[in-house]
Amino acid sequence: MNLETQIITLLFSFLYGIFFSLFVNVNHKIIYNAKKWIRLLGTFLVVLISVLSYFLILRYINNAAFHPYCLIMLIGGYYLEQVIAKRFKK
Repeated sequence: MNLETQIITLLFSFLYGIFFSLFVNVNHKIIYNAKKWIRLLGTFLVVLISVLSYFLILRYINNAAFHPYCLIMLIGGYYLEQVIAKRFKK
């Protein structure tokens, strides 16, 4: 994989981490519902949609080659969005 593709993959993974955090926050009422079957179905659908969309876009970028640094960037984007959201809530 060339350097340009790696940089695009890293940037996409980081931005997708931010998007995933926002997606979970938007679907908070579904994921943490009091009824167990709604909570299970909602969590399953949120995860399924997120994973499918991530790998479909990753397939377009670099034939779905997933590397450990992609996971690190996903976690970094998720964490950064959480920190920014806490600062804006204050």
